[in-house]
Amino acid sequence: MKKTICSAVLGIFCLGCFLFAENTFFSGYPLKNSGEYVVYRDYTWADPTWVGFLFYDNSTYGAFCVTPSTGSRVAILFRTETLDGQMILTGQNIISEITQDDVLAVNYLMQLLPDMYRWRSSAEQGAGAGIAKIKNRPALFPPAVQQKISAREFGGDVVLTYTPETPFFNLHTMTGADGGVLLQLVRTGQIDFGGDSVFFEFVPVPEDITPDRNGSSYMVPKKRKAETKTVDGIKLKLDDQWTMVADNAFFLGNEAVILVDILDYEETETGPEDMPILLLRLFSFSGRDTWSIPSEMTVTGSAKRFRIDNTFYDSENDTLRRSIKVCIPQKEGYAVISLAVTESVYRANRKYFDGLF
Repeated sequence: MKKTICSAVLGIFCLGCFLFAENTFFSGYPLKNSGEYVVYRDYTWADPTWVGFLFYDNSTYGAFCVTPSTGSRVAILFRTETLDGQMILTGQNIISEITQDDVLAVNYLMQLLPDMYRWRSSAEQGAGAGIAKIKNRPALFPPAVQQKISAREFGGDVVLTYTPETPFFNLHTMTGADGGVLLQLVRTGQIDFGGDSVFFEFVPVPEDITPDRNGSSYMVPKKRKAETKTVDGIKLKLDDQWTMVADNAFFLGNEAVILVDILDYEETETGPEDMPILLLRLFSFSGRDTWSIPSEMTVTGSAKRFRIDNTFYDSENDTLRRSIKVCIPQKEGYAVISLAVTESVYRANRKYFDGLF
């Protein structure tokens, strides 16, 4: 059952091609790209519930509403068109089995999708919008934006927070007048050539997950021989624990891996000004078996060198992994140093891993 009753409503993969809004607040905000999706924890339901939205193209969307404790899983494909700045639903196809108890969830999705479009459009035009203060956000990224609106179906006045790295409609969080969270981003991603099952078969990250869950107790030995390696002009301060498995790849046993890649502007179909936000978005996407935790994402640094930290839940091995991307601008693109390490190992040896590059 939903806490706040809403009124009933009748009834590809691409790395680049970003479009940008003209509004001052939304300057540099990417719009929707084919195959991108978002999932929110929806706190307006009595039981733990998640809602997700998938963008196929400008007239085709997917959506789900999942309440694991009751077994409810509603999935819908929508056909839409836009008229005078509004999204109009022109057709819907429920692709999941539903019961009479699921009618509320169906109506909710049919209302929430057009609402999200409308809110994003009004914020882009500056209606009730302003810069949101987010601690330690580097100036090279477009700022977060907040918008105050009145949403009867969510109990009245709410605050929407938008971030450019969040795909779909850029909505990161919705909070109520009392500051309580109503919608919280919990996963972002992009469907792959395997189809849209990675979206529609969504399963939440276990609530009892901890950094040491199925982790390793590895500790860096005090005695080790320094071995500096240089890849494409990037120096890595390694030691004799690391094994080179390719010109740009190094393994620390089964504990960690370091890769160095060069991403060209031409390859990503973008330019120097837009590249940082593209990298921030792509490096935070979930995969089929590795699910990002947006609340754990941090970004630090400057235009000359910035670092993106993400925590991923590895569903196959039931553990957490740390992903660190250090991005350094080059003449034709960016050099990216990638470190992947089990979260328990990283936390126990943080100073060592942070000093490798």
